[in-house]
Amino acid sequence: MITITAEAQEQLSAFLTKNNASRNVRIFFPTSGCGGDGQLSLTVDNPNDADYSVSIGDIVYCISKKLQDVTGAVKIDFKVLDRDSGFVVDAEKILPPIDSDCGGCSGCC
Repeated sequence: MITITAEAQEQLSAFLTKNNASRNVRIFFPTSGCGGDGQLSLTVDNPNDADYSVSIGDIVYCISKKLQDVTGAVKIDFKVLDRDSGFVVDAEKILPPIDSDCGGCSGCC
């Protein structure tokens, strides 16, 4: 299940419109560099047969079925903290640690 707060939906719709981007948004788990940052992220991408997808407002959200099994329900929110703001993607379940073959990060990756 994917849910999004009204504020996040409004901010994301405005962002996509401003950047003339597709109305298809993927929730994914980045694993590049030294194991990624361990947080779910958003990108513009079309859903495919291996995805769970849902239309909310004028945006289609998708997540791979395999990732959905790991995360459980996903909630997208928009937070404003001091001078920073951005999207926060929370998972119902605790995400497992990411394996990294970097051997520790000292800027080597």
